[in-house]
Amino acid sequence: MNNLQIILEKTNSIELKNEGGYVYLVIEVDKKNNWLHYKWRGFLLTEELKIGYNKILEVLEQEKLDTALADHANIVGPWNEANEWLVAEWTPRANKLGLRNLAINTAGDLFSNISLELFLINNKNTNYTTQVFDTLEDAKNWLKKIKNAN
Repeated sequence: MNNLQIILEKTNSIELKNEGGYVYLVIEVDKKNNWLHYKWRGFLLTEELKIGYNKILEVLEQEKLDTALADHANIVGPWNEANEWLVAEWTPRANKLGLRNLAINTAGDLFSNISLELFLINNKNTNYTTQVFDTLEDAKNWLKKIKNAN
């Protein structure tokens, strides 16, 4: 049993912290709804995004999940410097792991939303459906609808 399994079994969540000890990502396995829920926080450096998105893929694979809920509500500032990596590296790996549905709750931050828009425009080779929502509740409702249809 690896450390990730132990952490998930005990808490159903993982927190990633930056060098200053600030939690910038919380990853939770929502067993009731059978999806991954991850919450970004604060101003994100490209390296933090890469570490976080790699951990997200690791949990998706380990838990055999094909659906994710991304909460961007608490992101501050732009993160578009990571977009090239997300499109070229992360998306093909997410495709390979079988990600089917991704719901994104947007941030109140203009620069974060522009970064998201640029990502979506450039991320053409996905095998998964992505929908963007203004509220977390709308995102959850869409995922529940999709899950019930399958």
